[in-house]
Amino acid sequence: MNHVSHLDLAPLTERRRFSLPPIQLFWGGNEENQRIFYFHFLLLRREIQERCTRDLPSLTTDEWRSILGNTYWKQRWPSRDNSSLDTTFNPTLFWKHGGPLFFGDTLSADVAAGHHDPSSLLPCRCDVQMATADDPQIRQVILYHLNSRHVYEEVKEMERLQFKTTFEKRWRSQEIEVNHIVEMWDPSGGGTDFKFFHNKKVWRTWLWAVREVVKDWDGFDSWDWGGFSVKTLEIKSLLRLDFYRLTVRLLAFYIHSFVSRLGYYPSPLLHPPTFATPSCYDHRRKFGVGCALHVM
Repeated sequence: MNHVSHLDLAPLTERRRFSLPPIQLFWGGNEENQRIFYFHFLLLRREIQERCTRDLPSLTTDEWRSILGNTYWKQRWPSRDNSSLDTTFNPTLFWKHGGPLFFGDTLSADVAAGHHDPSSLLPCRCDVQMATADDPQIRQVILYHLNSRHVYEEVKEMERLQFKTTFEKRWRSQEIEVNHIVEMWDPSGGGTDFKFFHNKKVWRTWLWAVREVVKDWDGFDSWDWGGFSVKTLEIKSLLRLDFYRLTVRLLAFYIHSFVSRLGYYPSPLLHPPTFATPSCYDHRRKFGVGCALHVM
């Protein structure tokens, strides 16, 4: 971040919209609200992920806040004037009467009619409980994988902006490299590598993936690479100090691209590792935390 000036921020013509819940909504604030946010996220996480693949508009921070909290769902609940329906809001079935803002019109109607259950189970196949949202380890898992999904969606937005006519074809190949980036602790798949920064092979594979993603972006050829011929550089042959220098310059270019073209700082690429899946207390105690399933 220190290598990119906030003065380069492109002006926003409208409020930023997010395909996924903004991570800052899960930070601080009223603890009871935070508990509800995590609970709603765990229950709706499958629908949140699938929402990204459907032709639905992204949402503002305030809209996501109302969905993660009770505000929006209470507005969907029948008014007390309607005596033929249960008008008492049920916080465990908050989605019962649908919500087109989140589900879209068609799926919302199916939810309200009882034809579709949008709730998710935990990966250990247990029900999500309100107490689950209080578990700090589960919260850590949620934020880790949510950050990774934000990276994925942000790169996709940048690709769509810069390659309007060839985006669909290009993304089919770029998606592979983007997945390598967001799975930074083990780019080849499998278990989490907690020694990422001490594992030369893994880190260099990750940096190679970053280079492959950004090398055709606007401004890449004119960026100050400190004497490196980055497009054709054999990253695996770099000396240790040169490798660190290149890492900083690639990350600076990546951040600057978002700042100058989309007007925001992107989600962190280098975020701390964590275990893979949120399980209930009993299953985590029995099987441990290193399962292969993911929260998103």
